[in-house]
Amino acid sequence: PMESAFALALTAGIKGVAMVMDPEAQPLTRVWCLFEFFLSTRERLELVFVTNAGVVGDDGCSSFDIALEVGKKIESLQVETCEASS
Repeated sequence: PMESAFALALTAGIKGVAMVMDPEAQPLTRVWCLFEFFLSTRERLELVFVTNAGVVGDDGCSSFDIALEVGKKIESLQVETCEASS
């Protein structure tokens, strides 16, 4: 995985990552997205969650429910229960 295009991009000196979230925070149930999340935190990149209402945490972003769902998913992350496609 460290030779993948995503890993190479995330370790090439970028400043941050935007993860697009749906109301159920489905990206946090996908193993590839968790890999990106892991690399982002390991590389100390700015990581923002983006919804159809804007960037979670920004003024004017009305995605409180999604922010709560993201928190719940992060709190209970288990890679072995994540999905992957072939």
